[in-house]
Amino acid sequence: MAINAISAELLLSCRQLQPKASDFLMLGRQWLRLSEPQAERLSQEHKIKLQDLADPKFSDTVYAEPLLTRVGFQRVESLDATAYQGAGLVHDLNLPLPAEKREQWDWVFDGGSLEHVFDFPAAIRNCSALLRPGGLFITMCPVNNWMGHGFYQFSPELFFRAFAVEHGFQVKFAALASHGPPETFYSLRDPAETGKRVQFNPPGRLSLLFVAQKSAGANITEVQQSDYSERWAQNDETGSVKSAKQGSRLAAVVPAPIRKVLSQWRIKQRRLRENTRGIDQYKTLAAAWAAKR
Repeated sequence: MAINAISAELLLSCRQLQPKASDFLMLGRQWLRLSEPQAERLSQEHKIKLQDLADPKFSDTVYAEPLLTRVGFQRVESLDATAYQGAGLVHDLNLPLPAEKREQWDWVFDGGSLEHVFDFPAAIRNCSALLRPGGLFITMCPVNNWMGHGFYQFSPELFFRAFAVEHGFQVKFAALASHGPPETFYSLRDPAETGKRVQFNPPGRLSLLFVAQKSAGANITEVQQSDYSERWAQNDETGSVKSAKQGSRLAAVVPAPIRKVLSQWRIKQRRLRENTRGIDQYKTLAAAWAAKR
């Protein structure tokens, strides 16, 4: 678990939302993995000195607390199931959070821990409980092509639904990060708004960047996928099925091998259009962030 250049930039960007937040909790004690060029770039773009925090060898010996205190947090702590990496708060996220640990933090950051927790619903409810009203939940978690890394790879809609308005949250930012090279960022709209699932599968590893703000009285209760909820609400059990008559006319005109190729191409193009609805591509995280403001 580590804060890399992408998640560091995400945190620096979130600082624009809440410049006075003072208490920061990370799930799992995070290393800091910044190369010298990455530290130099972030220093220039965000007007903060980071060059001395670079770890050219990515040695997993530099922890993230110096970055976070330099960003301006007065209290920085980590929560983990054990204290083996020096976490100051020991709690298994599979288990309910004790009352004395609730609503103690302005920001809760998941930089790669939730996919390792078996009882994800319990863990995400604990993340909510850790936050004060007005606080931010921030994650960078695995989406595609991370099989074997943890228990789970996540769908963006899981976070959109868990941190929905009806549960007392407001989504501030959502994007996919392709780790490249080159890095590419895809801003996301809520599938409940677009009416389409996010089924976007480019090659390489993708991570989800997601930021949500908690309101007073927030409570993550029942979570259902948005398109199913819409169908149930409309009692729509139909679906579009091509008639046999249409199919027979096409079969009479076009040879079967060509018809098969054309059908596959049309399906691919339709899925591409549908699955990229609500997705905009950017070359940098800064551009994706600016577009959503």
